[in-house]
Amino acid sequence: MLAAIGLSLPLALGLLFVSMPMAVIVLVMVSAGANRGAASFLLGWVLGISAVVAVTIVIADYSFAESESSQTSVWSSVVRIVLGLVLFGLAYKQWRARPRDGSDPTVPKWMKNIDGLTPQKAFGLAFLSAAVNPKNAALAVSGAATIAVATNVVAHQIVAAVIFTVIASVGIASPILVKMFSGRRADEILASANAWMTANNAVMMAVILAILGATVLGEGLSGLH
Repeated sequence: MLAAIGLSLPLALGLLFVSMPMAVIVLVMVSAGANRGAASFLLGWVLGISAVVAVTIVIADYSFAESESSQTSVWSSVVRIVLGLVLFGLAYKQWRARPRDGSDPTVPKWMKNIDGLTPQKAFGLAFLSAAVNPKNAALAVSGAATIAVATNVVAHQIVAAVIFTVIASVGIASPILVKMFSGRRADEILASANAWMTANNAVMMAVILAILGATVLGEGLSGLH
């Protein structure tokens, strides 16, 4: 179990950081007093990540049960190589999208309509962002595959998956926690965080995705030997 947790931890941390654009939504809703919407968004995110992780582990367990150990090793290595290349591609896309020559960062159209998000819409947006968004889904699949390779004990997989999901969701939960524990200073802290993340998001995402891509790709290639 410890191996599953340890090996999936870097990917969970990567998912924590690359979810920062999603955290901006929660940040804005919390700052505006839309606490129900923020809580719904967090719930949708957690369930979205949990669904991807659970489905991946089930598929991996079934595939491994039907394969010999050597075939299992090759399968898991190929999955990591593909995911590593996907992460590199996403890193390049983020780098291309970075602000240049002092220009203001482009705010996605869907983020301009945050004020109109009902709790139901917030839940749906978060679930889809976690389960369908390529960079989030790729990291969740990679983390789940790592857990499945590290242990075939269902109880250990469940514990590792829960820890993975909790760590991956800390970024989304952080604005809510700041509001709860920082009192009057919360609005100032949240406004500063919003400005920083908006200005530096593209470059930060590119670097994180490139590092994670190299890590996952390296693990995949080493597993083929």
